[in-house]
Amino acid sequence: MVKLLKIALLFALSVTLQVFASAKHSQPGWHESQSSYHQALEAVRQGQAMPLHKARALLPNVLPGQVVNTEYEYEFHRWVYEFKVIDTHGRLRAVHLDAKTGELVKITDY
Repeated sequence: MVKLLKIALLFALSVTLQVFASAKHSQPGWHESQSSYHQALEAVRQGQAMPLHKARALLPNVLPGQVVNTEYEYEFHRWVYEFKVIDTHGRLRAVHLDAKTGELVKITDY
């Protein structure tokens, strides 16, 4: 009985992971073989995103602090640069800037 339960749980986990993986790949512009870095680089080359250094230069005016991670991803129906920032109060926050315009999309807490 326990063995059957373990098999059922593993199957359910496998199906759940496949559903999440297929949802991620259905996002516009997602290319499984490309890293976030390569996606951003190609978008900059095509004029669809500003260079990372320009987006990062906007951060001190939006949320001063120390950047600990940067990602380029499709969120909020657009491509964004997501910066994880430790703000001046020691909180970890995510700053989402529109990759093309640099417009602030959202700031979230972790």
